Amino acid sequence: MEITVSKDSSVPLHTQLLNEVRHYILSGQWPPGSRIPSELQLQQQLQISRSTIRQALRAAQEGLIERVPGKGTFVARSLADKSNSQLIGFVISEFRTTFEGQLLCGAENVTRARGYRIIFYRSKAEVSEENRLLELLMQDRVGGIIIWPALGGDEQSRVLFRLAAQGTPPLALMDRTFPNLECDCVLCDNYGGAYAATEHLIALGHRQIVFLSRPILQLLPIAERLRGYRQALLDAGLSPLPPLLVGIPDHEITAEYALRTYTDVNNQDVREIARYLESPQRATAIFTMNDLMALQVLSAARLVGLRVPDDFSLVGFDDLDIVTQLEVPLTTVAQDPLALGSRAAEMIIERIEGYNGPARQVVLPTQLMIRASTAPPSHS
Repeated sequence: MEITVSKDSSVPLHTQLLNEVRHYILSGQWPPGSRIPSELQLQQQLQISRSTIRQALRAAQEGLIERVPGKGTFVARSLADKSNSQLIGFVISEFRTTFEGQLLCGAENVTRARGYRIIFYRSKAEVSEENRLLELLMQDRVGGIIIWPALGGDEQSRVLFRLAAQGTPPLALMDRTFPNLECDCVLCDNYGGAYAATEHLIALGHRQIVFLSRPILQLLPIAERLRGYRQALLDAGLSPLPPLLVGIPDHEITAEYALRTYTDVNNQDVREIARYLESPQRATAIFTMNDLMALQVLSAARLVGLRVPDDFSLVGFDDLDIVTQLEVPLTTVAQDPLALGSRAAEMIIERIEGYNGPARQVVLPTQLMIRASTAPPSHS
């Protein structure tokens, strides 16, 4: 298997290269005492700068490699006598936005300070790939696993449930959990964030507010956002509308897909949203399950000649970097991915170092970020 890095990833190139070096060494593909590729070889293979390569290899001198003057760089012989108990796996669906990069950065800040290392993988939001990666981490005998689980599958088909049941290695879930899955989890306040977003729209004068989502309402974060939306309306004496569902059932929206549909008005999702926007019964405000779906709404609005917030208001959830750079900056609910990754890492290390209490669920605060995409409803 060749070393690979992605220039489209939110993870810095030197961090990706360091992770690849860890893979090869800790999996035994590069055994203790073996020579690793030179800087020149890595530069020619990966087409990245020598300074990036040096930065990664300097970081790998954490006991993984050693330089021999005049001979090259070798896998540390001392690794032959060490276990991987201080290695923590990190599995996430993708690394396309700074949100995912911040999750990893938060986890690495904690693990590095405590003398642990992270090895990270991308599941592509596929249960089959997640299963393969978890089995791989088990073979590497990692001390614990931090994971943003994929959606889909059942208890019998998922390695995640088997690991949670046996309790070894310990798990810490980020952003979501599932029924009958007993392990530590860190979430943001999805309910409170959605309540605040809906309350903001009500305060502006909106009475017809719709919740737009993929058909994944069973997923805990989305279910909690829908519950917060409904409760805010009920508390104001208003009636929630049936959720507007767009997309393939049980399939999450990825950053790559959302960005592509943002500029592709022929996309099926965009056309479906456009038909709703053309309806005389459309709501005066749309609250989307996340910022990625808000991008699709903006594409649909352009298709039918509507403007945000002149013709309808729009609110997202997540506060991705891109939403502040839009022509109409998006009002959204901000999570703190750095804190989320940090807390997950703390919980894993606590388990590794002896905590054996019941499964914990930590809820981190969210913040409503009011920008230009919301305004009082138009009377036209």
